[in-house]
Amino acid sequence: MASLNPESVEDPEGLLAQPDHMRDMDRVMLEVVAILCPFPSVARVVGRIDAHDPQAWGAANVAVRIEVETPEGQRPVSRIYTIRSFDPRSGTVEIDFVIHDDDSPAMRWLRAAGPGTRVHMIGPRQHLVPGFAPGKRVAIFADETAIPAVFAILDAWPDGVSGSLWIETSDPAAFEELPRLAGLDYHLIRRARPAGTTGALFAAARQAISAPGGWTLWAAGERQEMREFRNHFRALGLGRDDVRVFGYWKHGSSSSEIDRIRLREYAEIRRRGLRLEDLDDAELPI
Repeated sequence: MASLNPESVEDPEGLLAQPDHMRDMDRVMLEVVAILCPFPSVARVVGRIDAHDPQAWGAANVAVRIEVETPEGQRPVSRIYTIRSFDPRSGTVEIDFVIHDDDSPAMRWLRAAGPGTRVHMIGPRQHLVPGFAPGKRVAIFADETAIPAVFAILDAWPDGVSGSLWIETSDPAAFEELPRLAGLDYHLIRRARPAGTTGALFAAARQAISAPGGWTLWAAGERQEMREFRNHFRALGLGRDDVRVFGYWKHGSSSSEIDRIRLREYAEIRRRGLRLEDLDDAELPI
């Protein structure tokens, strides 16, 4: 008997397949067309899908779950990625994988993949975008895991909106590839220490925004740092809709561990008669 894959997140109640969770998402097949290396830290998977709703796939900051491993007798091991871009004419998507020197499920899949590889993914689900508001500048803070989301947000940026963005990465080429828009200031925070250990994004945010007036903030990166963002800027006086932050990952924890906690908390709110939108991801005990 094959040993169980510890990365598989089991769903004994079948909650993840129910309409409340799936909403308008589909399980689609992606066929890899090419895998590019635009810079050393990133592998860019170019693939083709049959998109039933092209408009949904073309929205800014769209997330998908890619089933990177399918252990026998268990649920597929999946990882969340952001659609960097979508071409509705060809049905082509671009998805960036940050390259890690480890033996994680995503890296195993990436090393084995090539043109013609087929993989299931579930999506699309739009994640938070900045709260564009009249008379307010937009501040964006992100590490490299959120660069594809930032790229998509900039690609759909409204005319006439000004702002500033700060990107923390060890690879300046990833920063340089972002679209340059009039009215935006760009700041590179070059990281020399391990990801999730510097606190540099939060430090830059505190220095840049010392008073609540005139700003709306969007941030994504390591979960604990994002929690500090949320607590600090809400206490500073920014309104709920002006502090949009999301923890993409947790230093020292695997994505499967985070998914198990999400599923446990989701099961609890469903038992209380609540729905997916009542799950506050930022408040999960992770």
